[in-house]
Amino acid sequence: MENNPQVIRSVQRAIDILHSFSEERAELTLTEISNETGLAKSTTTRLLATLEENKFVEKEATSGKYRLGRSLYFLGHAAGRSIELKEVAKGTMIRLRDQLKETVNLYVLEGENRVCIQQFESLQSVKHMIQIGQKLPLTVGASGKVLLAYESKEFIEEIMEKQVMVKSKTALFSELNMITLEKYAESIEERETGTSAAAAPIFNIHGEVVAALSVSGPAQRFNPSKVAELKTILVASALEISNNMGYSL
Repeated sequence: MENNPQVIRSVQRAIDILHSFSEERAELTLTEISNETGLAKSTTTRLLATLEENKFVEKEATSGKYRLGRSLYFLGHAAGRSIELKEVAKGTMIRLRDQLKETVNLYVLEGENRVCIQQFESLQSVKHMIQIGQKLPLTVGASGKVLLAYESKEFIEEIMEKQVMVKSKTALFSELNMITLEKYAESIEERETGTSAAAAPIFNIHGEVVAALSVSGPAQRFNPSKVAELKTILVASALEISNNMGYSL
């Protein structure tokens, strides 16, 4: 990057120092940072002093080791809030719609229901569509089950008492457990006659489920269990969005 005339060398070097830290290497000595960045100790010391002054790094008094500072935490938190889920998911959803030729939806949990916040319609004349913002149950439908699967047992039991059930509680609990293992769900004419769907969870930087990515279509044309590699494609697409939200395995 230093060959780019637009790059300010001292700023780039300070960024290199910040990148030398990781979850596995949360605390580093001056020597370790110098070796990691390839900078002379004198240069590293000056840059660390500037970063420390601005609370981008902190120095532990006893060990003399450095760690990332609170300014980065606040900036990261602000950046995380500014990442718009719909915008991050848009490109992946359009590609998925074009690949599978069916409607692609993005659902989030809202209270005790799920709502569709973004949809890219199938380009075919006969298609399945959901009204944006419409409240739908969690106990039926692929995306509902995905969102429900990652909630607490108490919440799940409460929802089961209140919402429509097409399976026994035991069977649904078993399915929800399988969803968390496989990160994938299917439904064939569960919530609505003539409609089928498949869904996968989207995770944020903290590993929390923030949305469900689903593909839906008319049951006479779209049967999830008969679409080749649907599970692989959908789970990979949801993971792509998750990664763009900061999630890492």
